[in-house]
Amino acid sequence: MEVEIKSKVEDLSKVEKKLLDLGAQFLREMEEEDEYFNHPCRDFAQTDEALRIRNDGTLTYKGPKVDKDTKSREEINVEIGDRNSMRKLLISLGFLPVEKVNKKRKYYRLGEIIVTLDEVEDLGSFIEVECIGEYESCRKKVLQLADLLGLKEFIRESYLEMLLEKSLKEGQHR
Repeated sequence: MEVEIKSKVEDLSKVEKKLLDLGAQFLREMEEEDEYFNHPCRDFAQTDEALRIRNDGTLTYKGPKVDKDTKSREEINVEIGDRNSMRKLLISLGFLPVEKVNKKRKYYRLGEIIVTLDEVEDLGSFIEVECIGEYESCRKKVLQLADLLGLKEFIRESYLEMLLEKSLKEGQHR
């Protein structure tokens, strides 16, 4: 089970300093492009699921969220090698491309927890704190670290949901 929280951040450098002060280990920095798809027979926006191809060659399915406080959900990742072929396969099976999410992301590890600092195109700066493992144990660890970092308000929406909502408000079709 993936247990995750997300918060909007005004100053990523302040959060990054707190992370390093807590002993977090910098892992890597990447530019990520995620392309999301919708199922041909059910609306993932309605079922709270997600299917994406990431530019690192990973296909990811995310199941519905399991609680009202965090973004905890089942997550299945598959290495795909050739993302263009996977994209063609999904479209051939009737999956519909929905949107692309672009972000600059820094990864940190603190014990069992992975923390990402994200600059998301058209949305701003965010922090995600996640743990994969037994639900209650991970939930406790994630919420404790969030408290240490001073994170108070959590966002349950995905970047995709936020981008689509922003487009609707602005009257744009992305």
